[in-house]
Formats: sequence, C-alpha cells, structure tokens
Amino acid sequence: MQDKIKTYLQDVRQQVDRAIEQVLENENPLIEGLYKSAAYSTGGGKRVRAVFTYLVGNIFEVPGEQLLTPASAIELIHAASLIMDDLPYMDDSQLRRGKPSNHVVFGQDVALCASIALISEAIRMVLEEKGISDDHRIKMAAVLTRSFGFDGLAAGQYVDLKLKRKNIEFGIIEYINHKKTAALFSAAGQIGAILGQANADQMQAISDFSANIGFAFQIMDDILDVAGDVKVVGKDLEHDKMNFVKLVGMEKAREYLFDYQKRALEALTVFGERAGEITAFAEYLIHRVR
Repeated sequence: MQDKIKTYLQDVRQQVDRAIEQVLENENPLIEGLYKSAAYSTGGGKRVRAVFTYLVGNIFEVPGEQLLTPASAIELIHAASLIMDDLPYMDDSQLRRGKPSNHVVFGQDVALCASIALISEAIRMVLEEKGISDDHRIKMAAVLTRSFGFDGLAAGQYVDLKLKRKNIEFGIIEYINHKKTAALFSAAGQIGAILGQANADQMQAISDFSANIGFAFQIMDDILDVAGDVKVVGKDLEHDKMNFVKLVGMEKAREYLFDYQKRALEALTVFGERAGEITAFAEYLIHRVR
C-alpha cells in the first residue's frame, strides 16, 4: 500500500503542478516579478495537503476533476504561509524546500505581496470553478478563509511570535501546531468531505483525523528539525529554538507523535474499509522518523 500511496502522491503532484503553472501564467510585464516570486514558492512542494483532499474525496467517490481546483488552492495557501513563515520578522529562515527562501531572492516587500496574492488567488479559484455547485463553492471558500484567519494560520503565527518564547508550555506549543499546521490539513480534508456531501458524523471524523494527523506531522517536523539532515529536510535545521522536541525531549516527542497518529486513525473507523488509503497515507507521513 505504501508504494501505491507514493505513486498516487506523484500523480496528484503532477496534476496540481500543471494546474498551478496555468494559474500563475502572466501576460502583464508590469507585475512579472510578482508572478515569478509566487511561482518560485509554489514549485517543489510534496503536495501532501492536495493528496489528502483527493483521498478524502475518494472515500465519497468524488470525481477527480472536481478535486483538482480546490486541491490546488490549498497548495497556494500553503505556499503563501511558508513565504510568511520565513520572513526575517517571523521565523527568519534562509532556506526552504532546498533553496533560498523567497525573501532572500525577491526581497521582503515582494515576498509579502506574493503571499497575499497567492491567498487571494486560492479563494478566486474556488469561487469561480464552474464544475462545482454554488453551494459547495461557498462552503469551500468559507473553509479556506477560516484556515488562515483568526482561527488558523494567522492566529498560530501570532502566538508563535508573541507568546511561545515567554510561555514555554505544552498548551502553547499545542495551540501553535494546531493553528499553523493542523488547520490547513483540516481545511484540505473538509473540502474533500464537502464535495462528497458528507453527513455530520463523517465530517466530524474527517475533522478529528485532520487535527490529529496535522499535529503528528508537525511533531515529526520538529523531530527532523533537531535530528534530520538539511539536504533531506530542505530547510534550516534547529532554527526554532523552542520546538516540541526541546520542550518534552526526543523520546517523549516520539510517544506523542505515535499517540496522535493513533487518535487520527481511530477517527476513521466510521468509514470502515473505505479508509484504507488514508490509513496508508497517515503511515506515509511519519515514516521518516521510524
């Protein structure tokens, strides 16, 4: 199943890459630099969140052509969040996805403009997608906007910037991880469920899975930040001086990682055998720390 997931991830990645390239085509020379900055940060991603949207959609037998645009929109928002994360007055990272961060290449001013443009474009893509009903478009746009606002990325980044280094405790780290990482995972899953017309119990199951696997994914990221290889991870290591591992220790962090993975999988029991692909996906996400 792991080989199947890897192949599927590659297939989705290629489709999403092509869709994003088309979205970022530009014919206005006045803003060529803005588009180049946006394209620079949307390229090279693993498309993990897009794959999650597809896998949730598959549970409900949603046609792939309905999933491509919202899955691509999720990746635009993810890229926008990485641009902002790396800025000097945020996490001050010089490396992202194995190459210099956006602001290092294009400057802080252009990087910020590109980030805002990517978020705006993501919402436009969903709202104007003709192959999806009006009701579904509105619901998905609401999910996306919530993922980066006061209940998502912006809130997590604010707490990360202003509170974490002054109040190093589990609750603070958990809040940051849920908002900065799990919120976008949750949005990716909810979009697939919306298109699949999931009922309340099914939607809750996807939400619970997303929150827990998102937190597990962030713990994995923190473990790699301490013990990984910069050539493999593709970004600055040990840059966050107070990540989850440094709060609880490596052994305890691994325990939390697998506990959150377990909680995520337990949430999928409502789907029975239909959860096979997502279960394999959850295993794939954390296999690097086995």
